[in-house]
Parts: sequence; C-alpha cells; structure tokens
Amino acid sequence: MSNVPAAILLSQFTGDYKSLLLGVNIGGMGTLIASLAGLITYREYLKHEPDGSARFIGLFSGLGFGFLAALLGLEYLPALV
Repeated sequence: MSNVPAAILLSQFTGDYKSLLLGVNIGGMGTLIASLAGLITYREYLKHEPDGSARFIGLFSGLGFGFLAALLGLEYLPALV
C-alpha cells in the first residue's frame, strides 16, 4: 500500500498524528512500490529511457535507502549524545 492511502486509512485509528506522519513518510522511502509518486516517476522515466529500468531502480533504491538511513540517524542521534 502506498504511503498516502496508508496515512488516510490509519488516521481514523489514532490521535498521534506526529507519529503517523513520521511513519508513513519514512515508510515511503527506500522501495519503489512504497510511494505512488515513485511509481509514476518510474513509468514516465521508462517512456523516455525504455532500457533504463535497472539503472532507475538501482538509483532510486540507493537514494531512498540513503535518505532513510539519514532520517533514522537524525531520529536516534539525540539519544546517543
């Protein structure tokens, strides 16, 4: 499930919106199927670069997981200091 529909669905079951937004945004990073925007971008990219599937997925995943690691590091850094 994409992160935006997940936020809408789960918002009915919680009052802790800060954690919900953090969870769905962090959950949308890293993999192509976690974000509808990522899937749309992938489809558009393939229209212009039909042979670029592996390159796009590799770059998208690498950057997504890199940002995920950075966000997790920022979240846990205060606890380490």
